[in-house]
Amino acid sequence: MKICVLGAGVIGLTTAWRLAEAGHDVIVVDRNVSTGADASAANGGQLSYAFVAPLASPALLMKLPSLLMSKGSPIRIRPGLDPALVAWGARFLLACRSNAVQETIGAQLALAALSRSELAQLSEALGLAFGLKTAGKLVVFRTRKEFDTARAAIARMGTGDDQQQVLTPAECLALEPGLKLDVRELAGGVYTASEQVGDCAAFCAALTARMKQRSNIEWLLGAPVVGPVRSGGRLFAVETTKGRVQADRFVLCMGAASRAFARACGFYLPIYPVKGYSITLTPPDDTHALRHSVTDMERKLVFAPLTSGERTTIRVAGIADLESGDARIDFRRIDTLRHASAELLGIDASGDVQPWCGLRPMTPDSRPIIGWSPLDGLFINSGHGMLGWTLACGSARLTADLIDRRPPVIEGGPFALHRAA
Repeated sequence: MKICVLGAGVIGLTTAWRLAEAGHDVIVVDRNVSTGADASAANGGQLSYAFVAPLASPALLMKLPSLLMSKGSPIRIRPGLDPALVAWGARFLLACRSNAVQETIGAQLALAALSRSELAQLSEALGLAFGLKTAGKLVVFRTRKEFDTARAAIARMGTGDDQQQVLTPAECLALEPGLKLDVRELAGGVYTASEQVGDCAAFCAALTARMKQRSNIEWLLGAPVVGPVRSGGRLFAVETTKGRVQADRFVLCMGAASRAFARACGFYLPIYPVKGYSITLTPPDDTHALRHSVTDMERKLVFAPLTSGERTTIRVAGIADLESGDARIDFRRIDTLRHASAELLGIDASGDVQPWCGLRPMTPDSRPIIGWSPLDGLFINSGHGMLGWTLACGSARLTADLIDRRPPVIEGGPFALHRAA
């Protein structure tokens, strides 16, 4: 078949590669002139296979009023009555129920495990260089309540391949000398030695170079999609600013823009853009290099050591601003990341920190939507939220299986659109 993949971020690229490997003729369409742009360009860098808990939770629901009123809150909603946010928010509140959270965690863990395996195979087979390493992940908790909740969750789950260790404050600081905190500032931590880091933008660039060597992959970049072309209840083409593209099947991987395309196709896609920020620091030689990726749970910030050749950087990322489609940088949020870097790592971040922001495509329950749409011929692989880099390769595998009507590796349809309706 000829399959058109709409979107050339990490989700679209891995999907296109998987479909081409399966023998399909693929054309990749994206509004940007290069691949790996938008939310894939400078994300947190963590490949977080064991920590896949959704944003929606009973604990967050209890804290939401105080979070929204706090000036420096990691979550912000711009004042105004956006009907799309109201509809999404109602579903978000339902997703905060305990049974919904556990269902999501189970599904995400399965997809994350598949994604880890697929990424390892892909990077080894193609010899991709993007700084992939097993750095381990330390999650630090500042309040006793959050720490006790995390410890209880680990006890319920038991141990597995991603065995998690519960640490005291002193053990956290001994494990990661790069942290400049006092033991009195921490309640404890959870460490997972098997977690990884990698540069998503470098991965996209390396994979694109390999894909351009294939004869069954075409490219139409710098071509924003104008709208769908339907006939008899089926999608048979898309109009772009560079002309019409016809195909047998289409895969929607347009990130935060997926919702608007779905609306033009005549159905509702429960995806809302959640803006995140990052800065990229080059630590001075006289500081302790960060050995592990670190997550500050209370502030919802991540710190990941990334390597590109001989160069070592630290990616600091986080924040969840619900501001519709506003992709402009609010430098007050960049200042939040600067101050956190100074406090947590003792690094002067007053110089060039390569500020970035991007719109993450978030579903109410944080699970991506991977399955057929109500419009014949259109498949959806979108809505990965904060875990796009982690879940990309597994999502691509699942997409290819479902399009080719092979028994999916993950059964039961936990990512189908109807589950989020």
